[in-house]
Amino acid sequence: MANVRIVSLGGLRQRLAAVLGTDSLLFARFDAALRRNDEALLEEAFRCLRAYPETTRRAVEDALLAWLFDEKDSSGLADLETPSRARH
Repeated sequence: MANVRIVSLGGLRQRLAAVLGTDSLLFARFDAALRRNDEALLEEAFRCLRAYPETTRRAVEDALLAWLFDEKDSSGLADLETPSRARH
């Protein structure tokens, strides 16, 4: 269990916002796709990413990898229901 991590799409959106800025059209595409859990919109956001300069593409890729593998990221814990005495 020590290797179990819980991350959230909200955490990924925060990382992408930090890299792209919340006013970015590319961020808006990723944000909409992640909020709606829409695979087609996510694919479209990645297609659009290909048109951006390599520095932007690399920054987004780095943010994604950091989100996946950052052992200190526990952004998903905030999305879990709070345990109650009735359940436990």
